[in-house]
Amino acid sequence: MTSWVVADSGIYLAIALKEPQAKQAQALIERWRQILMRVAAPYLFRYEVVSVIRKHIARGYISLEDGTNAVNELTQLPVTFYSGKSIADRAFELANEHNRPSAYDSFYLALAEQLQCEFWTADLKLFNAVSQKLAWVKWLGNFFSL
Repeated sequence: MTSWVVADSGIYLAIALKEPQAKQAQALIERWRQILMRVAAPYLFRYEVVSVIRKHIARGYISLEDGTNAVNELTQLPVTFYSGKSIADRAFELANEHNRPSAYDSFYLALAEQLQCEFWTADLKLFNAVSQKLAWVKWLGNFFSL
């Protein structure tokens, strides 16, 4: 493993949206900071953040002001973003291998595979779908801070 970790947007959105796993997400991110892990994500991370926050505003779950603040914070995180044909090609392959209905999540898988590091997700369905074959995929709900 390297000093990298790939994190999906759900980890950070859990905090911004005050979801039930927000404390676990905060503890996990703090742990990465303590052990000097560098966080990576595919560029679509930013699109997901904006889309999810906008959906929460439209549904009246959060105010426009809170949503604007969340987008500003989440798009300025110390995360290194990756894109490119090799990641897209591998994401497509992984989506097919794991019978995923869409390839969005597979971009995270492809990036973690490329960086040879763990991938942490807040998405239990994704974790359940791939973790038997991909031991480096971790679910936020299984993180317990020391």
